[in-house]
Amino acid sequence: MKSTTIQLSDDYILHVTVHPVTGGAHHVKIESQWLGAKDPQARQTRYAVTLLEHELLELATTLTLEKT
Repeated sequence: MKSTTIQLSDDYILHVTVHPVTGGAHHVKIESQWLGAKDPQARQTRYAVTLLEHELLELATTLTLEKT
């Protein structure tokens, strides 16, 4: 499993995880965490999808910034 955390502000964090599943696919999940919430440790799922490996690579290519 791979994961990363993106701090968007002092009190708002995105958590992105990718882990392999059967059949050569990968599950991608994006969760948000608001530190000012009643339960600041709680996460809300904002997006979740299972992609085949070539689809995940297409997504990664799209997200990769090209230097011009």
